[in-house]
Amino acid sequence: MRYAMFLSIDAGGTKTHALIADEAGHVRGFGQAGPGNWEVVGLEGALAALRTAAGEALAMAGVGPERVRAAAYGLAGLDWPSDEERLRPVVAQLGLGGPQVLVNDTFIALRAGAREPWGVVIVAGTGTTVAGKNRQGRTARTLGLGYPFDDWGSAPDLAQAALHAVARAYTGRGPATTLTDRLVRLVGAADVADLLEGVSRWRYNLLPLVAEAVQALMEEADRGDLAAREIVLRAGRELGGGAVTVIRRLGMEEESFDVVLAGGLFRSATPLLLEALRETVQAVAPSASLVRLDVPPVVGGVLLAMDAAGLAVTDAIRANLRAGVASLTGQEQSG
Repeated sequence: MRYAMFLSIDAGGTKTHALIADEAGHVRGFGQAGPGNWEVVGLEGALAALRTAAGEALAMAGVGPERVRAAAYGLAGLDWPSDEERLRPVVAQLGLGGPQVLVNDTFIALRAGAREPWGVVIVAGTGTTVAGKNRQGRTARTLGLGYPFDDWGSAPDLAQAALHAVARAYTGRGPATTLTDRLVRLVGAADVADLLEGVSRWRYNLLPLVAEAVQALMEEADRGDLAAREIVLRAGRELGGGAVTVIRRLGMEEESFDVVLAGGLFRSATPLLLEALRETVQAVAPSASLVRLDVPPVVGGVLLAMDAAGLAVTDAIRANLRAGVASLTGQEQSG
């Protein structure tokens, strides 16, 4: 039997994933490549990443591009209408059949995690963005561009805030904080003065240690450190505030929907952050529910491709996709 195939590509700033599944949700192929964000690698580099990932997935599935009934692309760097104009010709060069859905990569994370085809997603990792889709199909998102535009609450933001708290404690402008000892030990500094001098003189670089710094921040917040708690509470309220902005723009205040939490920050998030986020969102949308994304976002692209082809997505399809992705990639979450 010749099954219809559905292709998803998740192209980000560090990696590109491709997934092919049949109409029952059985995963038939997976491929990967390096960065696919055109802002990072240019249009030719993006095309090369898409070709490599899609080619690997097609080869594993044992099918040609003509067997693809629909495809969806979650593309980092697709931020403005002009971006779609420049990226659609790139996608066309893959030669795939059927509808071709191009969206910012936040929307495949939303489709992967939400129980319905609408809802809100908060992506917080190396950057942070909030996106949403209402029941009528209208979409909205924050800029996801960081300072000076908007969207505070990424992992680097929190690591920087932790260092700021240490500096304020050192100068006496802020309270003493257990973050001081944690960051001193993290970078291998002799003491707090060496830490601050070393960062200012580029002897120490927190950027490669962001995940560890955020983990330390969460742990000290849980232990009751005042400065750490203030940072974590701010992050929860800021991330929730981004969701509130999208919810209001889409008129979803009275709806029941999922708020999908995606990205590395939520893998280490303390309950303090999640509760601050929840309270902020539910003050405006009381029936909203927080849901952690527990499959790679590329799964959402398959579902968007199925939507575009008019195929009804069932619980069985979702279960098959989940099982297939787990066996192929060994991942339970990505962001």
